[in-house]
Amino acid sequence: MRCRAKREFFMETVRIETKLRHLDDVPVLDVTGEIDIYTTPQFKDAVSAAIDEGKPSIIINMIDVTYMDSSGFGTLLSATRRLRPVEGGLYLTGCNEAISRMLQITRLNTIFGIFATEEEAVAAAHALAQPASGVSAAPVSA
Repeated sequence: MRCRAKREFFMETVRIETKLRHLDDVPVLDVTGEIDIYTTPQFKDAVSAAIDEGKPSIIINMIDVTYMDSSGFGTLLSATRRLRPVEGGLYLTGCNEAISRMLQITRLNTIFGIFATEEEAVAAAHALAQPASGVSAAPVSA
C-alpha cells in the first residue's frame, strides 16, 4: 500500500512542467502538461516567480497545455490582480481550442490578452508599458 501511494504522488507531480525565459525583456512562462487541482500549486508558484521579477507584464505560453480546470483559471485571475496595480497585464499565447472556448464562455478573454503568437503578446506588453508608442494592445481573436 505504501508503494502505491508513493507512485500515485509521483504521477501527479510530473503532469506539469514550467520554464521561465525572456523575450525582448518580457518574462515568458512556458507551461507543459495539465493544469488542474493537483498541479495548480506548482503552476501558481511558477506564475508568482514570473511576477516577482518585477516586470509589469508576463506572457504565459500555453501551446503545450493539454487541459486546464477552474483552479488554473483562478490562478490566472490572481496573477492579473497582482499585475493591475503596477499597470501590468497577463498575456496568453497558444491556447488550444478547449481552453479558448472556456475563456470565451466565461468572458475571461476580456480580462487577459489572448494572442496567437508570442511576438504579438510582446508587442502588446510593450504597448501597455508605453501607450504613446502607437502599437495596438488589442488582442487578436482566437
